[in-house]
Amino acid sequence: MSEADPRPIDSSRPPWSLRRRVAAITLALLALVLLVVLAIALALGNVVTKGNDTVYRWGPAVTRSEAVLADLTNQQTGLRDYLLTGRTELLQPYTESLTTQQADVARLRQLLRGSPGLLRRLDTFTTAADTWHRETADPLIAAVRGTGPPPTGLDSAADEARFAAARQAGTDLAGAVTEASADARAARKNAIVLLSVLLAATAVLVLAAILAIWRGLHRWVLGPVERLGRQSRQVAAGARTRRIVPDGPPEFAELGSDVEQMRRQIADELALVQAAQAELVRSNADLEQFAYVASHDLSEPLRKVANFCQLLERQYADELDDQAKQYIGFAVDGAKRMQALISDLLALSRVGRTTDSFVDVDTGAVLDQVLAGLDDQIRMSGAGVGRSDLPTVEGDPDLLAALFENLVGNALKYHGDEPPLIVVTARPLRDEGVWQFAVADNGIGIEAQYAERIFTIFQRLHVRGAYEGTGIGLALCRKIVEFHGGRIWLDTDGAGQGATFRFTLSERRTVSAP
Repeated sequence: MSEADPRPIDSSRPPWSLRRRVAAITLALLALVLLVVLAIALALGNVVTKGNDTVYRWGPAVTRSEAVLADLTNQQTGLRDYLLTGRTELLQPYTESLTTQQADVARLRQLLRGSPGLLRRLDTFTTAADTWHRETADPLIAAVRGTGPPPTGLDSAADEARFAAARQAGTDLAGAVTEASADARAARKNAIVLLSVLLAATAVLVLAAILAIWRGLHRWVLGPVERLGRQSRQVAAGARTRRIVPDGPPEFAELGSDVEQMRRQIADELALVQAAQAELVRSNADLEQFAYVASHDLSEPLRKVANFCQLLERQYADELDDQAKQYIGFAVDGAKRMQALISDLLALSRVGRTTDSFVDVDTGAVLDQVLAGLDDQIRMSGAGVGRSDLPTVEGDPDLLAALFENLVGNALKYHGDEPPLIVVTARPLRDEGVWQFAVADNGIGIEAQYAERIFTIFQRLHVRGAYEGTGIGLALCRKIVEFHGGRIWLDTDGAGQGATFRFTLSERRTVSAP
């Protein structure tokens, strides 16, 4: 109802639900279909009945009525020939026509059953014919045979009048039957016209019902759904303050109310997310500031502590006892480890923050660069490094260099009694453009139960003095690989025979958010 509609809204009458409307329409259509089918069935039955009457009743009746009149004429002709010649064989047409007439009258009486007017005309004919037979034909035949008075012929006025009366009754009967047959054909035609009208009306009703159903669907279903969808798309496009106004049947009104409630919840949650995002931006700025402070303000005092402790040891070496020198060594070592820890933490926090976009990286060239930087450790440990052809992937060259440096460096660090043997390989996976890398060594290996723990920050499997390191290297490797859209894991199939680290990289990868 529009705002200008003066009609008051009856709030005491709840709107019909869509289910109730569909049920009402279905029942109305069923009733209409039943009425139409009943009317068509009755009309079709009437057509069949009228057709059967025309074909199987009135057609034969017309034929029989005409045959009855012809039989009477044939009797007169046969009788005249017999009277003129006296020859018995010439009386046969009369006898045969009389027998045929009786059969035709009997059949005609059956066909005219239910038509009292025509039966009376048939009775009039049979009475007139019997009178002619009794008072004219039979006496004349008896006279010729010598069993009656001499024949006087058929030309007497009385005889002519009796035959004329019988013939006129037969003519009237044939005419009446023909007229009744014409009426039956007209009734059949009218029944066919009525059936055609009903069929045409049914077609019109079907079209009207289809149109009504379409309008009802558009008004009750399609219209509300389109409006609800249009409003929802506007909200999805960014107009999150746009209120969803439900309309239509109660089901769609409830659906619209649910969508409106969901919109409000999303808007509220989005406001919280935006507030959290703003807080995250502020926190990231604080972290950037902290990273700057850590890299400059914290590292500088640590360098001073280490330098002055070493200077103190050199200048007062003669005055310090062994315990003092040991304490100074502890201080220098702690400062250096703190510097290394700060450096590794900064490297971990900067993954993805200094990357604007990925470029094509030749991982073979990156590995060559890493091996050149680790040349001293390789020569000192007597290590051997083998490799396969390495592909070109899309990524950050500095981060990938750090990845290979940590994995190869760990292989050099955690070796057994034998010289380290390191093999770096890559093979394509079934997924197009994805490569699986492997860095295998013959070192001390890692037990399968620690396969996930080793990638956690600050997790070490050995005492601090046994091997160098801060416990951040493998955590840094995981973050670098995941930033490139891949994954890294420890291959536990060869546990106890060195360690094999596997990771995946893609040939084409869009930079992800840090």
